[in-house]
Amino acid sequence: MKKLLYKEIVLCTNVQIILFTAFATFILIPSWPPAIAFIYPLSGLMTLFPTGLANKDIEYTSLLPIKKTDIVKAKALYLGLIEITVLLLAGIAGLVRFFFYPAPVEADQLAYFMATRPSFSLYGFALASFGVMNIVLLGMYYRDPYKRLTGPSIVSLIVCMLLLTAGTLVIAFVPALREYDAIGLAAQLGTLGAGILLFALFTFLGYRSGAKGFTNIDL
Repeated sequence: MKKLLYKEIVLCTNVQIILFTAFATFILIPSWPPAIAFIYPLSGLMTLFPTGLANKDIEYTSLLPIKKTDIVKAKALYLGLIEITVLLLAGIAGLVRFFFYPAPVEADQLAYFMATRPSFSLYGFALASFGVMNIVLLGMYYRDPYKRLTGPSIVSLIVCMLLLTAGTLVIAFVPALREYDAIGLAAQLGTLGAGILLFALFTFLGYRSGAKGFTNIDL
């Protein structure tokens, strides 16, 4: 599996994925909602499957002495690696924003959207959203990778954006999810922990769904 993942990194990583992943640092832009840092990088993932189809990635990988389910597993691990990279970049940029940017004065809820600092809760919601996206993307695409080209990417992107927006609204209207007193920190870390678990679970379910559909395809 290590060699398959290495093959995904070397042969499937294109310029768009690298560029849009780096957009996770947009969290540094003052007055921008931190959730933007997780939305832009997803656009790069939309190029992953069309590029792979153009390069005959499935045909090449299917010639290797591996199971068809391993092809889906490697892709799921690769998606997870990109998403974790986005989280790490956004996390580093978020620390810079938290410690070196002036703290916002929240006169009302609008101030949250325009000038807030990132919170652990946001990263938890982002992880959960990424996991749901993986279920939709892998499950839809591998039912028929030769016909389902752009649909799975677009649908999964929209679903993830809606979930991130919902998470942002929850954080905006639940003060404990963005405050750093004892209760707030416990709530934030709990949300982050739940996000990590949901990300792992949903990505696994996405792999299982994709593998089930892909094994029924005659290559």
